[in-house]
Formats: sequence, C-alpha cells, structure tokens
Amino acid sequence: AAVAGDAVLSEMWDQIVPGLDRAGLVTPSDAAAVELCLRHFRAARTASDELARGEATVWDEKNGRLMKNPAEVVFRSESLAFLEYAKQLGMTFVSRARTPGSATGGAADENPFAASLG
Repeated sequence: AAVAGDAVLSEMWDQIVPGLDRAGLVTPSDAAAVELCLRHFRAARTASDELARGEATVWDEKNGRLMKNPAEVVFRSESLAFLEYAKQLGMTFVSRARTPGSATGGAADENPFAASLG
C-alpha cells in the first residue's frame, strides 16, 4: 500500500486515533477518512513550517512584483480540508456537541502506516 512505511503518518495515527477510538468516535470503516484527515494535517503543518522559515511575501519573477508566499495559500487550503475531516470525525468541540451518541471503537487497533517500518 502507498501509505505503508510512512513514519510521520504512523506517528500521527498513534497520537490521534487511540483517543478517538476510546471516545467511540471512529470505527474501522473510518480508516480512509482518518488517513486523509492526517494527510491534510501534515500538509498544513509543512506549509506552516515553511512560512515560519521564510517571508510573508516572495518576489514574483513573471510579474515583477512582490506576492503572497504560496505556502500561505497551501496552509489555508490544507487547514480548511483538515477541519472538514475533523468535523466529520468528531475532532472538534462543536461536532462532538452535535453528536447525540458515539460509535463503537476499533479503528485504533491496527495502524495502517506502521507496516514496513523496519
């Protein structure tokens, strides 16, 4: 699988999913949504780190002017995508408050990213 052996996603899975599982917010069928949620979170974090290391604006050679750092746009769009998944998975205060019951657990038992991490 393409995600097997991804140490960063594996660590994120191990930090986030067990808590969701204990709270009864995820089931094994949620694995794909959890994976995409984590991928968007990682992309947002990477873009944010790039912004922290760089400048808020960069020189646009094509148009001969300063422009907003493209990492800011990536950060914003990836953060919004993450937030949408987080809402669906019950990872926000509001989404948990709106959920009358909780699902049975089980998704934390196996980390799909841990495979092939030798």
